[in-house]
Amino acid sequence: MSMLNRALGLASVVVLAACAQQQAPETSEVATFDAETVRAQVDQFVTAWNAGDLADLGTMIAEDAVLMQPDGLPIEGRSAIMATLAEGYDVAIFQQTATVDEVLAVGDHAYSRGTWTLNPTPDAGDDLQVLSGKWSVLYQPGPDGGWQTWRWMWNQPSPAAPPSE
Repeated sequence: MSMLNRALGLASVVVLAACAQQQAPETSEVATFDAETVRAQVDQFVTAWNAGDLADLGTMIAEDAVLMQPDGLPIEGRSAIMATLAEGYDVAIFQQTATVDEVLAVGDHAYSRGTWTLNPTPDAGDDLQVLSGKWSVLYQPGPDGGWQTWRWMWNQPSPAAPPSE
């Protein structure tokens, strides 16, 4: 057997041994997971959003978060996401509600998804309609032991196409 074949054989054994030593995640991670904590995080986010409390919103978003919006490039980092929120949302015009349809433990992260609705306020005028869509968030553990938004995506239905002639 050549030296190259022995080296490749030894490397294969080492790789297989390393793979064999990896264990599935402890079930205790999932067993101690509390979906209500994630649901409370969504409620806290909506409350801060509706109050226009950007400082509180900022604490709920991870430093290296990524926001993916419809028809746009990903927005990377807490600062960029907060700047986008500050310039794109006016609490005097819309108030948000959100539902949580699913919450899952994913290793040491949490995942949730649901729907959102933006309701025009009386100050918005008569020309604004209710907006709605879906959202999906992957959370990572935050420095305070709570959850921080790490990957966030939302969408909304496209306007109906005009009838073809």
